[in-house]
This record gives sequence, structure tokens and C-alpha cells, in this order.
Amino acid sequence: MASSTSYNTAGNREDLTDIISILEPESTPFVSMMKKGRATGTFVEWQADKLSTPDFDGVNEGEDVSSFKNQAEDRARLGNYVQKFRDTFQVSDIQELVDTAGVANEFANAEAKAVRNVKRSIESAFCSSQDRQAEAGSGTPYKTRGMLKWLGVGGQPSDIPAAYQNVANDTTGTQTEATFNSVLQELYEANGMPGGQLTLIAGPSLKQEISNFSRQASATNNTYVINQDAESRKITLTVNLYEGDFGNVAIVPSLFVNRTSGSDTVDADAGLLIDPEYVGMHSLKAESATELEDQGGGRRGFVDVIASLACYSPKAHGYFN
Repeated sequence: MASSTSYNTAGNREDLTDIISILEPESTPFVSMMKKGRATGTFVEWQADKLSTPDFDGVNEGEDVSSFKNQAEDRARLGNYVQKFRDTFQVSDIQELVDTAGVANEFANAEAKAVRNVKRSIESAFCSSQDRQAEAGSGTPYKTRGMLKWLGVGGQPSDIPAAYQNVANDTTGTQTEATFNSVLQELYEANGMPGGQLTLIAGPSLKQEISNFSRQASATNNTYVINQDAESRKITLTVNLYEGDFGNVAIVPSLFVNRTSGSDTVDADAGLLIDPEYVGMHSLKAESATELEDQGGGRRGFVDVIASLACYSPKAHGYFN
């Protein structure tokens, strides 16, 4: 006589836990650090200026003023288009009535997920090398210029005067402390230290290369300069703040630098060296969620943001690529 077992008995309940895991990066350090402002049109503009080259030849005693300098002659007008970011969601009427494992409110869960998706899209666009684009009908939407494009990756934009173009970068692919310091020196020679502490938004390989600055390699072994907390028995082998001759740099890992739209590929060697005082996000429409009319298929809606990246002076920043 056959016995009733777990594998031959109909009606056994599934053991489905009330946990839904989303294993996707969602930290947005670039957008989080920048100044926030308001846009009033589809094209956001600002001005950049610079000081004159020092002149210390002296003035003769009794010499009258016969000529005057135009202190606004170096002023430049820069600008960027806004871009619309949107993610949609819909939950059928029946699905909302079903008892779903791990979800107390299916519609609220869908909306919250859309918010996170939009934030990731903004971070990716702002850290990209896409150029700005004016809207020109179906299939050609407004696009905001990404930070890497502001810094000249893939070609220097013609609308940025030479006096304000990026000068601090390294494209060797693998960083040593010497090449890293060379970029910091280039940035210092171009600007001094106007904003104080810099932030490097670094791909995973770049982050690891900087942490390896504390490693002293030889032909036979590797030696590390380490920080050890004797009480907690913890050894620290990472660099989160680099204090150098040309300023302090906070090192923040990111998976969104130099991404391609619609691709999961990570540029692990890319990095943005940012002075937070000289970058901003200007929103024509702040993040909002809109629920549309239920036309019989269930509740539906979208989350959207309309915003522009403002790089107040490309010369204030650097990059690794």
C-alpha cells in the first residue's frame, strides 16, 4: 500500500517567505553631493569667470590712469538642456486583491521601485559621456550633457571656451600613486583649492587601485602599510580619504560612471574627480509620482523628474578613464 508523501500529495502549500530581495546597486553619490537648484526653462544657463594673469611690473610715480581693463572680458556663458526621466507601473485589479508574499501593498511597492529606478537613471546620465540634445520631435528627446562629456571625454564640446575646459585627467587605465598625484597637481595648478575637499566617484577597479597605494610590492613579496585597531582586532586595508600635497580627496565607490544607456556593463576603471562646489542639479520638475485613471485594467501611474546637470566650471574637475 502506497503511503502519502510530500512529493506525491496534491494540495501541499508552498513555503514562500515574505522576503523579496532586490540585489541591484542604488547608491547615487554624485547626485547626492551636488547643489540643488530650480530650472525655469528647457535650457539652463550660468556664467563662468576667471581672474587675470598676475601683472606686477609696477606703476611709475605720478603716472595717470590712461587705460582701463574690461573686468568682464573673460566671462563665459555655459548651458545645458534638461532631460525627462520616467518609469511607469501598473497593477491589475485582481493582483491588488491577491495575498502576495512579501508585499503588503502591491501598488505602493511598484511606485517605490519606480522611484528607485528613476534615481539610478539620473545618476547614470549625469555620470555619462552623453552630449546635450535639443528635442526635435518623436525619437529625439531633450538630453542633458553628462559630466564626462563636460570634461571632454569623446571630444571637447565646442561651446566650452578653452579657458574653462578640463585640464586634469588620466586615461592610462591603471592608477599608481604617481599618476593619481599628477592629476591632483594638474587640478591644483589650474585652480588652486577653491572648494576645499574633492570627491572621487570611482569605479570598483579604480577604488581598489587607490586602496593599493598602501601596498609596497617587491620581486619577492608584498608589504602593506596597515591601520590596526588592537582592541577590535580589525585591520583596515582600504583608502576612503586620500590626504595629499594638493588637497584631500574622499573616495566613493560607484557603479554608474560612464555607463551606456540600457546596458548593465560597468566601467570599473572610470572615475570622476569632483569639486562639489562647482556642480549642481537644476530641476524643472521635482521628483513626483502620478496616478492615472483606472480604465478597467487596474491602477497605474508613473514617476518622473525633469532636470539638468550644471557643471559650473569644467576646469574645476578631473576624470580617470
